[in-house]
Amino acid sequence: MREYLNDFLLFFQFFTRIPINKSLNCDKENFRRGSIFFPVVGLFIGIVQWIIYYILIKVLPVNITAVFVVIIPIVITGGLHVDGLGDTCDGFFSFKGDKHKIIEIMKDSTVGTYATIAIVFDMLARYAAVSTIIEMNLPLILIATPIIARFTVVFISFIGKNAKETGSGNIFIGNIDIKRVVISGIITIAFGTLLIGINKSVILIVVALLLSFLFNKFCESKITGLTGDSLGANNELVEILTMILFIAIN
Repeated sequence: MREYLNDFLLFFQFFTRIPINKSLNCDKENFRRGSIFFPVVGLFIGIVQWIIYYILIKVLPVNITAVFVVIIPIVITGGLHVDGLGDTCDGFFSFKGDKHKIIEIMKDSTVGTYATIAIVFDMLARYAAVSTIIEMNLPLILIATPIIARFTVVFISFIGKNAKETGSGNIFIGNIDIKRVVISGIITIAFGTLLIGINKSVILIVVALLLSFLFNKFCESKITGLTGDSLGANNELVEILTMILFIAIN
C-alpha cells in the first residue's frame, strides 16, 4: 500500500505543479506501477476545470469563462503537454530526412514556426470546443476529456517504442505492461460512465485509442518511435478530438 501511495504522489509531483515537497522513490518500476494513476491525474485536472467553469459562469459570459477553463490545464501542468505538441510539430514539419536531426530540433528550446502554429491551433480549437460545450450545458465532458487523454498516454506508451536511447519519455515508453493498460482502461471507463454515460464513453475512448494508434505510426515514420514530446502531443490531440467528437454526437 505504501508503494502505491508513493507512486500516486509521484505522478502528481511529476505531472502537475502541485507543491508536493516530499522525497519519493522514482525508479522505472515506480513509473510502471504508477501508470494506473494517469487517469486519476486527468480526473483532478478535469475537476479543477469544472470548478472554474461552475464558479465563473455565474458571473461572466461564456466566452470569458471558456478562456479561463482553457488556461487551467496549462497552469496545473506547467504547459508540459503543450510544449510537447509544439516541439513535435517543429521537429516533424520543419525538417525532412534524418531522424537524429529531427530529434535535435525537438530538443531545441527555441520556439519555431510550426510550434507556434500548433500551439495557436491548440488554443483556438480548445476555446471553440469549450465555448460550445458550455453553451450546450454539457460541462461534465470537461472532466472526462483529460481522463480519456491520459489513458491514451498509457496505451501509446505500451504499443510504442523508444526513438531515443535516453530521455524522459523512456520511463513510460516500452515500460508499460498490459496489466497497467487494462487497469487504466477500467478506471477510465468507470469515470467516463459516471460522467457522460457508458455509450458515449466507449465511443470516445475507442476513437481516442484509434487516433493514438495512428499517431504512433506517424511518429514511427518520422523518428522510428516515440519521445516524451510525442506523448505530450498525443495528449493534446486526443483532448481536442474528444471534445469535438462529443459535441458532434450530442
